[in-house]
Amino acid sequence: MRESIKLYQHSERLKSEIMIGVRLVKALESLRDEEFDGGSKIVSEFFSALNVEVGIAYNSTKDERFREVYEIFSDVDPVEIDSTMEKLRRAMIIIANCALDAYEDLQRAGLFK
Repeated sequence: MRESIKLYQHSERLKSEIMIGVRLVKALESLRDEEFDGGSKIVSEFFSALNVEVGIAYNSTKDERFREVYEIFSDVDPVEIDSTMEKLRRAMIIIANCALDAYEDLQRAGLFK
């Protein structure tokens, strides 16, 4: 039960952060020249911070799916907007499945109805 709670908490947090990442990357599309350069540096820092959170989730749960997400985000180049959006999409699917698995376990245990 404890493991399912940790998995659920980390998954929900990461889902929110991935949604923020999507918005940041989408915002890059409207920037030009120096604004784009500065914006892409900020988005790159966001992904570094996001990967720290993914690492924390992995260390806490030992769920290999978090390691997979870590690998997805380890080589993000925000300048490549389409590629970055695809990586965010793939990561969201993995994290949503983590959350669903944990939710179903917790539901069976009677914590969610």
